[in-house]
Amino acid sequence: MVTVRRSSNRPNIKIGVKKIKYALNSYADLAFLIPTGWKAGDPLPPKFLIFFDDIQDAINAAPYLRSRLPLELRDKVKWFNADMTTTYKEAELGHLVSGERCGFAMTESFGLGMDVSDIKLIIQW
Repeated sequence: MVTVRRSSNRPNIKIGVKKIKYALNSYADLAFLIPTGWKAGDPLPPKFLIFFDDIQDAINAAPYLRSRLPLELRDKVKWFNADMTTTYKEAELGHLVSGERCGFAMTESFGLGMDVSDIKLIIQW
């Protein structure tokens, strides 16, 4: 048997809790992810993942976030869940890694086995 002891102290990781201000089904509390007035040519928002407890919530949140982007950049945010094909999931993961996407509204199925090192925000809704 080999015992590995490592510290859980990660100075680059911070945990926070924000109180919900708006109706849950408005998703307005996620507005900070894509600031008001963001336009093409501005730096992309930091990569983010928002975990939802069910598929329908993830599907409903994505259009709200996409609406905060200029029309030609709305494909930067997608929803992602276990009902999607393996081909689609692999392609979308590739788009996230390459920077073609900046965020996903998703269920926990995406997080299983995923390795994307430059995600800046992970949110549990």
